[in-house]
Amino acid sequence: MEAAATTTIPEAILVEIIVRLPLRSIARFKSVCKQWKALIESSYLRRVFVSLQKQSSSSCSLMFGTDYPYPIAEAIGFHGCSTWDLPRSPGSYIMPFQRYPNLPTRSYFYRSSSNGLIWIDLFPTRTVGMTFYYKTFVGNPVSQQWVEIPPPPQECKATALVTRISVDEDGVVLSFKVVRTCDPDPDPYDQSLVPNDMGMYEWRVCVYSSETGAWSFKRLLSSVPVQYTAYYPPVNVNGMLYRWERIVDDSAPGSLLAYDFFGPEDHDHCQVIPLPLPYHEDVRRCLTTSGGDVIYIEILYGRLKVWKLNNNKNDSGSSEWWHLSGEEINLVSVVGSDFDCFPMAVNPFNADIIYMWSVQDSCLVSGNLRTQEFVVHQELESWRNSEGCYSINTYHSKGYIEDNHNITMVLMLSQFVLPQWMDPVPCLPN
Repeated sequence: MEAAATTTIPEAILVEIIVRLPLRSIARFKSVCKQWKALIESSYLRRVFVSLQKQSSSSCSLMFGTDYPYPIAEAIGFHGCSTWDLPRSPGSYIMPFQRYPNLPTRSYFYRSSSNGLIWIDLFPTRTVGMTFYYKTFVGNPVSQQWVEIPPPPQECKATALVTRISVDEDGVVLSFKVVRTCDPDPDPYDQSLVPNDMGMYEWRVCVYSSETGAWSFKRLLSSVPVQYTAYYPPVNVNGMLYRWERIVDDSAPGSLLAYDFFGPEDHDHCQVIPLPLPYHEDVRRCLTTSGGDVIYIEILYGRLKVWKLNNNKNDSGSSEWWHLSGEEINLVSVVGSDFDCFPMAVNPFNADIIYMWSVQDSCLVSGNLRTQEFVVHQELESWRNSEGCYSINTYHSKGYIEDNHNITMVLMLSQFVLPQWMDPVPCLPN
């Protein structure tokens, strides 16, 4: 078989054939022979494939961040695209978890995702006193590659997963970090006393790095008070976390704390980004990302506004942190009814596509901000377009939103987006 493969098809032609196949098929072809395996794992074939697929959408799921007693669930899935050609959405591959296939559904908790990797916690056992012992894994559920993360040195809250990618156009994930928020106590490695007024302006985190295989403690400074009891899950873009901080005074919209976890080690100050003004106490809002942009969405009395974060504010000399990405939309007029809803997310590949939740219909609504065309999805449904297949999970969405949402909260879905190439999960050599 190996001799036939090496003498029949020249390597250049073989590359041209392979790169036009979806990743699901390419992964299987690695078992044909040693030559094919070496070729498929080469940086040359990867670059050709990524370049060819650059304008194509990958598969993705918009996931609910989970906590007891809520199981892992996705709100929206996109699959069947040319890059991966999956028969079902990425979120559906998380369970059953390969290493603990017999654990009940409510023992798994989806925490965060970044550049195709996800972080899940699972609770295989518990003691008589209801003390839970969890295990943490980071990996790709589609390729079933997982790395087990050792427990942190102290009790922490799950926060976010961040990744560092290559600077070239391949976008290969080079390393990841697991970020957990610590209780507002003094540094466990430094027993010096910390004044109480300074403690309010510190974000304390434990950070696990795949490059070192160890946890470290960081004390990040902020110019606004940091809330530890009711913070929202951050969104992440290229190693930068954006964490929503509500102001105690509800007359203000709050701020974002931004910190680059792959920046200089000696840098310990968070960037504080004010949210757009003016603010109203009845506003419905969310924070999300699309195509590398941080996006803030507001709906107030049926009127929709979408802002993009100005990533080049400091370089361009602009005094504005945010800019409106389009005109204000009157949802009552375009949907044609008494429309009460709140925003959930935008499409990870196309910021013109928005997803909202209709309060009176208890269902998901998708819309195109550019054409102002909106669709109400009242049942579990799927539909296909030229790029792939969309699936809407109304049943799970309704339960999560009705149990976890009120007007003062900010609903943020996590984006699990598969990479443009089947990267191995970064880890230390055995």
